[in-house]
Amino acid sequence: MNRARGGAGRIGGRAPLRGSVTAEFAVAVPAVILLLGMLLSAGTAAMCQVRAEESARAAARAIARGEAAAAVAQEVARVAGPEAQHAIESSTGIVTVRVTVPVPGPVAALAGLQANAKASLSVEGGR
Repeated sequence: MNRARGGAGRIGGRAPLRGSVTAEFAVAVPAVILLLGMLLSAGTAAMCQVRAEESARAAARAIARGEAAAAVAQEVARVAGPEAQHAIESSTGIVTVRVTVPVPGPVAALAGLQANAKASLSVEGGR
């Protein structure tokens, strides 16, 4: 006497697949969340790099125009953010500005990631 059972019994001599979808979902969700976190961290790092590059260019232009060091620091903070640091090097009519910006986020903070950029311009009037 064979009776067909619902989803709770054996079908065709195989064990039921009940619960396997839940297990697969439990494994896949953390992997997807980790991947999303990594992609967002990479996007944040890329944006910080762009901000550092734009800040270095703006600061080099300000120095080449002959603006004071306080105005250059203000320009760096305006473009790259208040946490940005800059250094100015000058030699024979060429000024170079290096800007360093820490990348925000918990992953970047643990790794100590920083965006670095430099820009060089010749100084007007040969100063």
